[in-house]
Amino acid sequence: MSEQNTAPRTASPPVVGILGAGRAGTAFARTLLAADVGVDICSTRPPKALQHHLKIYAPGAEPVAPEQIAERTRRNGPGIVILAVPQEELDEVDPAWIGESILIDATNTWTYSGEREPLPGWLEAAVTEQLPSSMAIAGHFSPARTVKALNHIAHSDLDDAAGRDLPMTQRRALAVAADDDQARGLVMGLLVRMGFDPVSLGPLAAGRVMEPDGPLFNRPLRREDLLPYAR
Repeated sequence: MSEQNTAPRTASPPVVGILGAGRAGTAFARTLLAADVGVDICSTRPPKALQHHLKIYAPGAEPVAPEQIAERTRRNGPGIVILAVPQEELDEVDPAWIGESILIDATNTWTYSGEREPLPGWLEAAVTEQLPSSMAIAGHFSPARTVKALNHIAHSDLDDAAGRDLPMTQRRALAVAADDDQARGLVMGLLVRMGFDPVSLGPLAAGRVMEPDGPLFNRPLRREDLLPYAR
């Protein structure tokens, strides 16, 4: 057998897709890339028009068409797409782009001067009934497996908060909520790789405390701060 045939193969790095190339989406991309995770990212702009933007805000991220956002992550694992599109624009996202991938819902419902931002009708109905927005998103984007995560840390904090070289006990803790145990576990593994200490709160409904009016939102937390909210 030749030396060429016996040489070990170099495994391809995992890839994650990101829907949305704004400040949040590019912040997620930078943190993933720093953790040696490949990134495919899309926006309303075609991939060629997105290239210059990414060179500035997320060097190394690959611009793709929206319908391609889940292709490489399904081939190279872990089959995760991050939703970083403003909730008012969610009707512009075709659920078929995500398919059966794991969908990290990193979105929030925002209120300005006492009035809620305009939302798609299906989401407005759920929020009016005081349901966690992720539950409506999970229904709308079925058969994707929705996991609530990465929404309660400010995108401006991500670069500095990721502690990839720190022991788990010294890392910033991030909450995770999902109804699918396997999907939750894969997202928690991704957060560890990004440099955080993930804490499962339980089912998707438990993610209510992660929203902007909840006790976990935009606070630097440790594991012991999150455990009282776990179900």
